[in-house]
Amino acid sequence: MSILGFGAACGFSACEYGAGYVEYGTPHAMFKVKGSVKSEATSDNISGIRVIMRVDTTFTDAQGNYEVGASDYPGDQAFLVEFKDTDGGSNGEYQPLDTIVEFTDPAFTGGEGAWYGGMTEKEIDVELKDKE
Repeated sequence: MSILGFGAACGFSACEYGAGYVEYGTPHAMFKVKGSVKSEATSDNISGIRVIMRVDTTFTDAQGNYEVGASDYPGDQAFLVEFKDTDGGSNGEYQPLDTIVEFTDPAFTGGEGAWYGGMTEKEIDVELKDKE
């Protein structure tokens, strides 16, 4: 039965990405990733790129900027951040990019000192390659 329980736990969490979701009643903190997306070929900003971090999804704005976040245990963490061109050819066509963003010994601000550890962020600028 414990084998089935573990399998179910991974099925509903982010075991695929190396970490589970924070459950109610556990210490947690907000991890934010923000930055810009540009074309590798032209260095132009790219709008309309879908950015995914766990369950948070956004699209880059007209200047290519984005911000996504996830709540997790306040300590060292690593998150998969995905960049996908989903609008067809309206802003050019670009290859998808997956990257791991690591928070090592993160400094948190705004925590309560109890269950909420605060917030930390990293700025990650990426360049997408043209679709071949």
